Amino acid sequence: MALEIHPLRLADVGLDASFRVWGMTPGTQVTAPCTAYLVLGGETPVMVDTGMATIFPPFAQTPEQTLEASLARHGLEPGDVGLVVHTHLHADHIGYDDALPEARIVIQRGELEYAADPLFPDFLWNPADLAKLNGPLRDRVEIVDGDVEVAPGIRTVRTGGHSPNHQMVYVDVPSGQAVITGDNVYLADPGVTQGIPPGYYVNLFEVAAALERIKADAVHVLPMHDETVYERYPDGVR
Repeated sequence: MALEIHPLRLADVGLDASFRVWGMTPGTQVTAPCTAYLVLGGETPVMVDTGMATIFPPFAQTPEQTLEASLARHGLEPGDVGLVVHTHLHADHIGYDDALPEARIVIQRGELEYAADPLFPDFLWNPADLAKLNGPLRDRVEIVDGDVEVAPGIRTVRTGGHSPNHQMVYVDVPSGQAVITGDNVYLADPGVTQGIPPGYYVNLFEVAAALERIKADAVHVLPMHDETVYERYPDGVR
């Protein structure tokens, strides 16, 4: 069975437009989705990131956006997910890890190390969620270094940029290469189309290189905070 990808809108966040694209209409408040991706068609359902379970301003979540409700729309329960791949460890990407009891959790070694003492801004790192990865979930955490095939047709690509050991996820679908970008780009257009970085990163050179790589490799560009993915792929990426 061929792989297919479905965006899951697990929360929303209010933020300044210039946080999503550097220099874009600063002072304009927008609402952006907090997206995780569900990959189906392989040996087990796979999630790329898990969203945010502890909601605090500027984040919001409706009952329809919970993990359970989102998976149920695809005929799944949390225990059906067998693999989680994290692009990075910010709070809006790792919140539901402990709600997926059967999933092994793939993280870049350097990302987990950096999360122990991260730099600004503090609110992007949730100590309680990070403690779970080093405590009750530790036996399910799989540390990787660099680019790794984590399942047939799914591989990690370490980029750095948004965080020191950020990674993207490449998924082979029948219609072409899909790249789940993490947060090296927030809006596919103009982020990738014009090569404009997001408003937050730790290494501009790595972000610029990642944007060039996405533009060269991706038939399908899948960011985590871009509402157009739901318009572009109402039936998923196949």
